[in-house]
Amino acid sequence: MFITPDLTKFKTLFAEKLRAMLSPDELGAFILVLANSMQDKQSQVDLKQDVLAMFVELNGKLKDGVLKGTDDDLEVFEKIKEKGIGKLSAWESIPQGEWELLFNPMRGLRPARASSEKVENIFGEFDSDKFHFNKPFLRPEILWEGEWLDVQLRVLYNKFPFAPFHLIIVPEPDIELPQFLPKQHHDLIWKLVAQQADVFTGFGIGYNSIGACASVNQLHFQSFIQEEKLPIEKSLWQHNSGQHVYPMRCIKTTSVDECWAVIEQFHADNQPYNLLYRQGCCYILPRQMQGSEVVAERVQGAGWIEECGVFNVASKNYGKNLTAEFLYSDLKSLSVDD
Repeated sequence: MFITPDLTKFKTLFAEKLRAMLSPDELGAFILVLANSMQDKQSQVDLKQDVLAMFVELNGKLKDGVLKGTDDDLEVFEKIKEKGIGKLSAWESIPQGEWELLFNPMRGLRPARASSEKVENIFGEFDSDKFHFNKPFLRPEILWEGEWLDVQLRVLYNKFPFAPFHLIIVPEPDIELPQFLPKQHHDLIWKLVAQQADVFTGFGIGYNSIGACASVNQLHFQSFIQEEKLPIEKSLWQHNSGQHVYPMRCIKTTSVDECWAVIEQFHADNQPYNLLYRQGCCYILPRQMQGSEVVAERVQGAGWIEECGVFNVASKNYGKNLTAEFLYSDLKSLSVDD
């Protein structure tokens, strides 16, 4: 079993563990709970009183000079104070032509980490001195651990989510694999999506390679649950047998081995890429190397979700300026030739 036997139990577990995570000694956990509670209005209402009470307690510790946390967490907490926690509203989806703008105030507070660095190689050795998912302070953020098809999986909440029920899946965490996709884990994820899509309707998994805005160099995938199709999955695009050309080169595969053959060639060519696994298929998006000067500024930090057509914005006013034509052009700047 992967996490829970059905979607109802999953949603209950997701909410219960969030509430239990709140602690006056866990600043990072508070930020995570706040960000995840904002993914829909019901979640925000259900957790609001607990979140506000913990905010008051943490703010008191800050004033007394005894609030402990990482530099990133302390900076984010200060930004929450500046904005006003009561003004942070739930996510709102705003259609923009064929694309989707997701008003997501907390996402804009996320530290850039490695996704903002200039990269020249899609392979790098795992570095235990940098941020990774085995850090002891992340233990409270684990939703579930267990074996699936005899492979140990660690599943953590995403601290700054940008998709519904957004989770981090780390295979074999104790081995500390780098973010360079091996075939056995590609096969595993393909099977996981095939099975879980029948258990959690709308289940999908995204992947960013190094050089394609992976922010952590430890093998991990990002799962979500969304029944509605992402823009890249719409029937109008040529890769889905439609008439219109997607702004990025997109290779849709319906065979796990065919998909791996493409990925393996990208590895050999030092070609960064992003993946979207859905039941029975995978969308492969080769892209310009992270930090390339030809990439439009708005998508310099773009990962799999933006390349699939969903753009998180922290301000509705900023979103009003992002026309469908601008977004098409931004994605096109990320593309590479066949």
